[in-house]
Amino acid sequence: MQRALDLAAQGSGFTHPNPMVGAVLVYQGRILAEGYHHRAGEPHAEIMALRSLSDVDRELLPMATMYVTLEPCSHQGRTGPCSQALIDHNVGRVVVAHEDPNPLVSGRGIAMLRAAGTTVDVGLAAEQAEFLNRAFLGSIRQGRPWVTLKWASDANGAVDGPRSATHPGPWRITGPEAQLWSHRLRQTCGALLVGAGTWLSDHTSGTVRAVYGTEIQRILWASRQLSKEHARQAQEQGWVLWSPDPNEDPSTALKRHLASCGLRSLMVEGGPATIQAFIHAQLWNEAFRWSAPISLPEGGPREPLAPFAWRSLGRYGADELFTATPIPH
Repeated sequence: MQRALDLAAQGSGFTHPNPMVGAVLVYQGRILAEGYHHRAGEPHAEIMALRSLSDVDRELLPMATMYVTLEPCSHQGRTGPCSQALIDHNVGRVVVAHEDPNPLVSGRGIAMLRAAGTTVDVGLAAEQAEFLNRAFLGSIRQGRPWVTLKWASDANGAVDGPRSATHPGPWRITGPEAQLWSHRLRQTCGALLVGAGTWLSDHTSGTVRAVYGTEIQRILWASRQLSKEHARQAQEQGWVLWSPDPNEDPSTALKRHLASCGLRSLMVEGGPATIQAFIHAQLWNEAFRWSAPISLPEGGPREPLAPFAWRSLGRYGADELFTATPIPH
């Protein structure tokens, strides 16, 4: 199962909106085949493993065990149901880390296998598998994307320096290691949201540039309506515009957009007022804060008010990364 989890992680940043899944076929301690889900729309992990099985080992399938990090699917999507494929290939035993809470599956894949006479065990390394797919699972359970907050501040808590004609900004805070890590986070989340003020002042592109990966969805949150010209520019650049309806509270609007957007994961990267809005509305699941040793000139905006229980994840170059999660009620 640990090997299956390691395989599943190789799909990070490429499978959304699908989960990351790995599968390993074993007979008497020998790995016969393995696979993982590479991209949405492509074969699932179980199918990849079955396809990589040698002709010589196919006769062992009734006595073999497949370890899979998530319940095999039971419905027809862009690919066929994996539970039926395991039945058709006469795999003798299946060990599943945990059930899939997706209403299209939700125990039906396991039930199909057991009804066909396949031995199924559930719960091995469940905690590790849940953490790997926390965004996918959390989005289903909460009815909105898994929201990740991220920002960087200098040694004094400033997220930017003062703007002027000689320095129109933005001021660079973190080093190249942190920049690379942050672009990888964008790719992993699969969608990015920034505030309209940040977009207007920084000319933010919001793309993934430092690492290879799929294109991400880019969302522009305007707590007040943009001008027609700015809205046109944003849409031409590929941004999806979110804003409150007339007389709608911004927090209510954020909840409405999150509930209807269809995303599994969303990274909120700026500016501080936008991040503060998500904190205020309790619409977040994890936060990352970079702390740089430099001191910017005074006069720039401050980091969001976030009295979280931060813990250090270590240093990347000169910068230190901290993370936090909401305290359960």
